[in-house]
Amino acid sequence: MTDRQFFILVACSAIAIVLVVIGMSHINFGLHLTPVERGILLFRQEKIVMKERHFTAVPALKNPMDQHLSEKKSYPSVKLSDIAPREQQHVSLVLIRGDKRIAIIDNLVVREGDGISQGRVARIERNGVLIKNREGEQWLKIR
Repeated sequence: MTDRQFFILVACSAIAIVLVVIGMSHINFGLHLTPVERGILLFRQEKIVMKERHFTAVPALKNPMDQHLSEKKSYPSVKLSDIAPREQQHVSLVLIRGDKRIAIIDNLVVREGDGISQGRVARIERNGVLIKNREGEQWLKIR
């Protein structure tokens, strides 16, 4: 390679670099941000001031559970459980196979001799279950 060819190569490279720099100066490379991103970019920390709380006593308030004697007289003196009808137990299934007897009373599987809330299961028959308690005997029919 001769000196003249080398000079032309260097000159062409320099001219190309100058043209690229001039071209780049005319192109806008600004940030294209969404409004949310601009809001985050513009965020400035502010000083937060905590105010001291002052509690105020209010002596005029009364407990709503406190009742005057005159108001208490309007309530019945009998317990609700004493006057409400008792829920009847019901038998939903009886299974007798040989000497095994099983029943379902209020979603509870019982056998003869088992204790339940109303007493003890005395007998399980095809049509119902006999319950014995202190008050006596009661037959629960299949529903």
